[in-house]
Amino acid sequence: MAKDFYDILGVKKEATTDEIKQAYRKLAMQYHPDRNKTKDAEEKFKEINEAYAVLSDPEKRKQYDTYGPVQFNQRYSEEDIFRGFDFENIFRNMGFDFGSSGQSGFGSIDDIFDNLFNRNSQYGQGSGSRGNDILAKVKISLADAAKGAKKTISLKHIAQCDRCAGTGTEPGSKVLQCPTCNGRGQVSAMRRTPFGVMQTITTCPNCGGVGKVPEKKCKKCSGTGRIQKNDTVEVEIPQGVDSGTRLRLRGLGDYGSSRRGDLYIDIEVEQDPRFKRRGDDLITNIKVPFYIAILGGHVTVPTMDKEENIRISPGTQSGDTVLIKGKGVPRFGRSGVGDEIIIIQVEIPKKLTAEQEELIKKYSELDGTDVSGKKKHFWK
Repeated sequence: MAKDFYDILGVKKEATTDEIKQAYRKLAMQYHPDRNKTKDAEEKFKEINEAYAVLSDPEKRKQYDTYGPVQFNQRYSEEDIFRGFDFENIFRNMGFDFGSSGQSGFGSIDDIFDNLFNRNSQYGQGSGSRGNDILAKVKISLADAAKGAKKTISLKHIAQCDRCAGTGTEPGSKVLQCPTCNGRGQVSAMRRTPFGVMQTITTCPNCGGVGKVPEKKCKKCSGTGRIQKNDTVEVEIPQGVDSGTRLRLRGLGDYGSSRRGDLYIDIEVEQDPRFKRRGDDLITNIKVPFYIAILGGHVTVPTMDKEENIRISPGTQSGDTVLIKGKGVPRFGRSGVGDEIIIIQVEIPKKLTAEQEELIKKYSELDGTDVSGKKKHFWK
């Protein structure tokens, strides 16, 4: 379940910008890892900054209020959330003097970013690598699309090696500085061209960009820090999705030394025998006996929740429609619900009893038409 950013900062949804800033400042002072050495302080500090990065930005806050916690976190990655968020300026305005040793008691702004984004790998240096994204497909019923559902998905993915905790190092052996890049995680190459000497910088091929290599490679993963694994993931399908909708679950993709990739889920909504979907509206056809179509009355129709009783107006024709407001599909990513459109088909019986035939003939005579279809002229 996605955490609510308002709850994290301890403010109401109607809170002003100043109230949000004041709450953030108080919590940032309380949970900054350089001051708070409790076990959960770093994770709490990250949550606080993530919440403030969204709620302090009018456009991001608007999107968050529109989509809600679950859908917002599926649509926006950590990089999306922190993009344009100036940590250094914000903290300096709060009175935190970064970079001045001994004055503030806080680490550098780069250290904060490293902690928030997990820039440092398990080796302690280098940029590491991000895991690959995974694409899965899920079939759901129209009812699940309308009401939302939880689905369990089977995945074959790359996971962190449980023997070496992703370091690639055999337990008990040391981690050494990479001799190829001298711990920088990158290597440079010089080549002469007609335009002069060009320098190319690439990820170190020996350490994969982490700057460190194992003294002895892990026996289970052969020093890669990764193993192939079959797993199951429970996915929350939000209301209103349709075929072609793609959901993103951050951090549920393949393992990487800097961070995991994302899991993308393509939705396919199966056809429902009762309804045809048109956008957020549901369309259904019902048969109405001809006598109810003529005289008017009530009939029972299916909806996505339960059967409902609707009124048929006198003189209803085949093809006429009845609208039930708010009985369609919730709009994905925004407020509101579609409608249910009921198309009437007047049902003519194929067989009649003798008494029924006599009544129809009598009606025909009263209408001034005989059963042959010839109109009687009463003025002659």
